[in-house]
Amino acid sequence: MKVSVPKDFGTAKKPVRPLVPKTTTVNKKEDLAQVDLLSNPTDANSTKVKFAFKVLEGGTEMACEVIQWMQNVERAFAGLNSNTGTLRKQMMQQFARGSALSGFNAGVAQLATPTRFQAVASAQSAVDNDDGTDVARANRLAAHLVAMQAPTDITALDLHGLGVAIVNAAIQEMVTVLLPVKILQRVKQRLRREARKPIDMGIRTYLMHIIRINSQEIP
Repeated sequence: MKVSVPKDFGTAKKPVRPLVPKTTTVNKKEDLAQVDLLSNPTDANSTKVKFAFKVLEGGTEMACEVIQWMQNVERAFAGLNSNTGTLRKQMMQQFARGSALSGFNAGVAQLATPTRFQAVASAQSAVDNDDGTDVARANRLAAHLVAMQAPTDITALDLHGLGVAIVNAAIQEMVTVLLPVKILQRVKQRLRREARKPIDMGIRTYLMHIIRINSQEIP
C-alpha cells in the first residue's frame, strides 16, 4: 500500500517546533541588536567581530525564534565578557523590548530579594557549620558573610556570581512565559511519533535537523 508522506513536520496540527527553522526576516534596522564581540573576551584589545540578531518583542515570535534569541544573547554575553548582573541587565535593554523587556525587568526586581536572602542564608550556614579549627578559613567565611549582607537589591547585581544568577533567572523566567505550555513534552512527542522525513528532503539534511533539535534546542 502506498503511503503519502507529508512535506511538513507533523500532520493534523501546526507543530510548535517545525523540522526546518523559519527564516528570520528583519524589515527595519531598529529591529536588530548589533554588538562587536571580542575574539578573546578577556582581552579588550583583541580582534572584534560584528554580531547582529533580531530584538525579541515577546508574543509574536515562534518557539524556535525565542530559543535562537536566547542562544544569541548567551553568545553576546560571552563575547563582550559581561560577567556582572549590572552589565547584563544594561545589555538586555537593547536585546529585548515590548512585553519581553517588561517581563525581564519585572523578573529582575522580583528575583533580587529572594536570591540575595538565599545567598546570605547560605553564607551564614557555612559560618555556623565551621568548626573553627582553621582560623584563616573561618575569617574567609566571615568576610564572605559580611559581603553577602552588604548589598541591596540594586547593588547585588554588581556582584559577579549573585548578579549574574539574578539576571539569568529573570531571562529563563521570561522565556518560560513566552514559550507554549508544555512545549518540551510536545516537541519530544512529535520527534518520537511524527518527525517524518519530507519527501523532497535528503536523508543527510533530515538527520542534521534532528541532531540540531536534540543537541541545541531541546536542552
